[in-house]
Amino acid sequence: MVHRAAARIICYTILDVLSILYVIDYITLRLSTELLDMLSSMALHLHRYMLFRWIVIYYIIYRCAVFGWYRYQLKEKLRKKKDDILDKHGRLHEKLKATKDPAVTVDQAGEMSISQIREQLRSKKISAVDLLDAFQRRALDTFRSSPGAIAEIVFDSDVYAILADGQLATEPPENLTPLHGIPVSLQEVFPVRGYDHTMGFTSKAKRPAEEDCAFVAALRNAGAIPFLLANSRQKLLSLTSVNPIFGRTRHPTHLHRTCVSGDGVLVAHRASPLSFAVDIIGDARLSAASCGLVGFKPTPGRVSQKGLDLPLKIPQTLGAVASPIGQTIGDIVDAFRSLWTSALFKADSCLCPFPFDEKLLNRGKTEKLTIGFYSGFTDLLPASSAVERVMNEAKVYLENKGHRVVEFAPPKPAQAYQLVISLLQNTLAPETLRVIYKLGHGDILTSYRQHFVNMLFALPGLLRKVLCYTRATRMQWRYEVASLALRGYGCTTSRPQLECEAEEYLRSFFDKWNEEELDCLLCPVSPLPAVWDRSDFYTVNGVLLYTSLYNMLGCPAGTLQYGRVEREDIYKARDSVEPGKHLRQGLMYAEQLDAAEGMPINIQVVAKPWEDELAMGLMELLEARS
Repeated sequence: MVHRAAARIICYTILDVLSILYVIDYITLRLSTELLDMLSSMALHLHRYMLFRWIVIYYIIYRCAVFGWYRYQLKEKLRKKKDDILDKHGRLHEKLKATKDPAVTVDQAGEMSISQIREQLRSKKISAVDLLDAFQRRALDTFRSSPGAIAEIVFDSDVYAILADGQLATEPPENLTPLHGIPVSLQEVFPVRGYDHTMGFTSKAKRPAEEDCAFVAALRNAGAIPFLLANSRQKLLSLTSVNPIFGRTRHPTHLHRTCVSGDGVLVAHRASPLSFAVDIIGDARLSAASCGLVGFKPTPGRVSQKGLDLPLKIPQTLGAVASPIGQTIGDIVDAFRSLWTSALFKADSCLCPFPFDEKLLNRGKTEKLTIGFYSGFTDLLPASSAVERVMNEAKVYLENKGHRVVEFAPPKPAQAYQLVISLLQNTLAPETLRVIYKLGHGDILTSYRQHFVNMLFALPGLLRKVLCYTRATRMQWRYEVASLALRGYGCTTSRPQLECEAEEYLRSFFDKWNEEELDCLLCPVSPLPAVWDRSDFYTVNGVLLYTSLYNMLGCPAGTLQYGRVEREDIYKARDSVEPGKHLRQGLMYAEQLDAAEGMPINIQVVAKPWEDELAMGLMELLEARS
């Protein structure tokens, strides 16, 4: 079989080369030179070349027919998948319609926090089944108002709700985790037994996972009830959650703003009390920040990645890790109290067996911390005036609480961001071509721009580098962050060398951290509030610059809302537009803050690896003020 496949590939390659030669030969027929015209005529009309000519013509027709057939199959698979999704929503509607007087109403479920839900469950005032029904009703309402947020409905959640009620009736409360009986949602990229995990690629549809990944299994072992799968974006270097299967996810309050994934929208609409997303270059934190929620990316080695079979492979250096999104930091703390147990450590031997440290969580309440602070990357892309104002308010609050806040400038942020994009491109380029063109036979994409990026990935390394570096040099004066991303696209350095460079940067960063004797770091999660949908390349990279750094460093990082855009911020952004080097930057801020009054502004708290609880404790302190 191997020899036969190899022979077929060789034959196709030879025929492809001959096809190209034929096309070139045919084009030369149209050239004005008499010599070329004579040679082309001889090649096309001499009797001895007629057989070759018709072989090539039929082969081109064959390849076009094969492409058309694959395209038809993809369209049919997409149609069947969409019909299946609508059928599941119809079945859920029929199931809930049978319950005329629900024990828990939609409004009651949406108003309760996780701690209040837990008290109601433990006191037997409500059951897990009734609670699940209420959130399923809320999910159907959300699907009608914001259809792109929900990807799938997990139907076996009813079974797990019944099991949770059984354990609530028999087990003492101290044997139950804080998430026991709580419905939760998951990003659609998590493998859940019996359901697709497509990341929006049609070629991955109708291929349900055979087993739960270790993280989903850990949630179920903790008593949580996964009942929804949230939409995810198809293109990683983007802030717009859109794909051909589940559509476009709309911001819960500002419909023309980005929300990165469906997780934040579900929590904001109270369709789910807690959601889990994969944070690759800031996804989960930005999804939470865009909706004014709380999100937390833990240290990669503390949450299992076993069985997390993402459609596109991500470099280990960037630490793709499951991250919760909730209404309060208390919801996040409950999630990790439930997950960081001996059961999870036994299921994945690669995890460091660090249980939840209550003492470290409360350290900021009993001791005075030294907190590093920066309000933006001044020399590269400073934050907008609205974000700077909120950051300074947080700084003053911590100082009033007695903590020591010192200025801290991350070393060489430009080098770090270019390194992040280089690492991502090094893995993403071959993975994208494999998934879209080899496995997907030209998968359905949502934007024509993706085809141009994929064409760039397919170019030989040297040619890609020349094109990217030439373009980056021309735009560096006006679009510095975008030029860094282009240089990352054009990088031809090997992966081991890039990982060595990342290790060197990590050492330099933490050397500076240790010199200042910092406990935590307070910084923006984005230079702007949620940006406009379909924002340009410069704006997208400007946002990712602020989050991706801590993926590469492996730091735990959380975000929470600390303010909102005020009318004065909008006027100030308009007045700051001045001719010169920073003209484009000023125009971007003015454009993005236009009509943004009242939008949430989140801040970011970062700790050293393995000190997740310390960051959560500082977030609790900040949340008490906000």
